[in-house]
Parts: sequence; structure tokens; C-alpha cells
Amino acid sequence: MKFATQDAQTSAGWQLAQAVIVDGRRLSKGTVLSETQAKALGDQRVQVYQLEPEDVSEDAAAQQLQSDVFGASLTVSDARTGRINALAEEAGLAVVDTDGVAQFNSAGEALTLATLPHLQRVEAGDLVATLKVIPFGVHRTIVQAAKPNSVLVRVQPLRPKSISLIQTQPEAVQDRTLDKARDALSARLSALGSSIREEHRVAHRHDAVAQTLQHCRGELVIIFPGAATQDRRDVGPAGLVAAGGRVVHLGMPVDPGNLLFIGHFGETPVIGAPGCARSIAFNGFDWVLERACADLFPGARDIQALGVGGLLKEIPSRPLPRLKV
Repeated sequence: MKFATQDAQTSAGWQLAQAVIVDGRRLSKGTVLSETQAKALGDQRVQVYQLEPEDVSEDAAAQQLQSDVFGASLTVSDARTGRINALAEEAGLAVVDTDGVAQFNSAGEALTLATLPHLQRVEAGDLVATLKVIPFGVHRTIVQAAKPNSVLVRVQPLRPKSISLIQTQPEAVQDRTLDKARDALSARLSALGSSIREEHRVAHRHDAVAQTLQHCRGELVIIFPGAATQDRRDVGPAGLVAAGGRVVHLGMPVDPGNLLFIGHFGETPVIGAPGCARSIAFNGFDWVLERACADLFPGARDIQALGVGGLLKEIPSRPLPRLKV
């Protein structure tokens, strides 16, 4: 692509790189100057450009890339000034190929792709990503090189889930504490399009948890221990194992939310909720619950990868705020 600042008189056939005024009329950026318009500009100097045979215009380049970059549950805008926006068609999680986005952005400085963080929750109409071609035109080989082998951005929809809630109750824990946990969970699930199917309140013993698990009918089980889970031999994880299930991972590098565990009872995913989940303030439990409701239940490595960005806002009601430890 040719780009120059030169006399208007010699610029017929070039496209304007910026808007100009001629005879009281505005000529917009991208206008191909005619001989008459070039002469009417007199002795002005103008910024202009010309695409060469192997160049693709900014809008055409963006349009050629959009179907390779953007995937399911996204509405894609028409290209304008080299930009295409991708908006969520429905509530869900933004699924981003982070390595693929980095590779796309390294194909050449002419091309940029900006996205929301991987697995960030979105609502219908939210902007999820924007593709922008920087110059007025880009060589076709760069466009071709940037095309990924699979889509880089899509939305994984939330799916309504029925939840089985098991709460254990030590003697020192009052009913209102369990009520608070249930109500906070119910509010979270409502926002995700899911609901509590059944609640079981049992003694704070692993055998009580194991027996109750046998009767749970929900698509997801949430165990809310009445005391913090700090070991695989604690009531929640031990009860899951005693019932024939397995603990996949205990602990999470997210604060608040460290004392969470995940596992499976047969094919049913299980979340052991941390104490901070009794508060409606956002914490690590929300990330895991959102993924479960989008059929993206995490594994051990997924949990371990949450450390960067995992230091969340402190919860005012926390019994022992971290800065006072």
C-alpha cells in the first residue's frame, strides 16, 4: 500500500486518508479524489493512499477473517473502518483460545483481535470481541497467514441445571447459617437460569454425607460443609469418597474461595462450597459454579490455573480478613 502526504493537485486517483473540505463540502476519508476535486483543493497538501494489486482493503480483510475467528452463539457486525464486533447471542461464558489469539495478533501489526478474558460470563448483547484492521489495506499474504485452523472466540451457553444441595450442621451451627447459605446459592443459581431441586440438612459426619449422596437426583451436587474443608479427610470430601465418588481436587488458588473442592459422584459433578459462598459477594465459588452451569466443569489443572487474577475483592463479613492475619 502506498501512503503519502502530498499536494492535492497531484492526488487525483488517490484515496483520502483523512476528511477534507472542498467548496464547502466535506469529502470523507476513503473518497477517491477525482481530477475536479483535486484541482478544487488548490494548494492544500493532503494525506492519501493507494492500494496495490496484492492488497486487500481494511473492510474486505476483516470480512475475510471473521468466519475463521468467530464461532457459535456470536452475532457479528458488518465491517466498518476495518472493524468487526462480535456480540453474544445469549447468556453464557466467553470461550477464548488464548494461544490462538496471541498467534493471530503476531501475524502482522496490521491485524488486531481483542477479546474478553477466557470464560468470562456474558449476557445477550454483550461485546465479546473486536477485530480491527489497522491500516487502510493489508497484503493478502498477511490475511491468509492470520487465518486460524479453528475458531478463536465463541460463547458457551448456560444451561438450566437442577441442583442437589447437601448441608452439614455441626452442633454449634445454627439453622440461620444454613438458611443464609441456601439463600445465597439460590440467588446465584437464579441468575444462571438454574435452581435448587432439593436440599438435605444432615449431621456433620462423613457417613451422613455418603448416605445422602445415594439419594440425590440433581444434575449437580453442592456440598456445603458446616465447617471449613481443609483436608481430604474432612467431612465433605471423605463423605464423597465413602459414597463411592472421587475427589478431583481440593483447594483453589483464588481468594476468597481457597477452601473449595471438586469431584464426581458417578457421572454427576460435585462442588464442595467454601465458607465465603454464604455471602452473595463474588468469590471463587462463582467461577466454578458458572462453568458447571455451562457444561464446562473444571478439572484439577483448570482450578490450578486460576491463580493469576485469583486475588479477588475482600468480603466485608469475612471472620478473619487476610490483611489482619
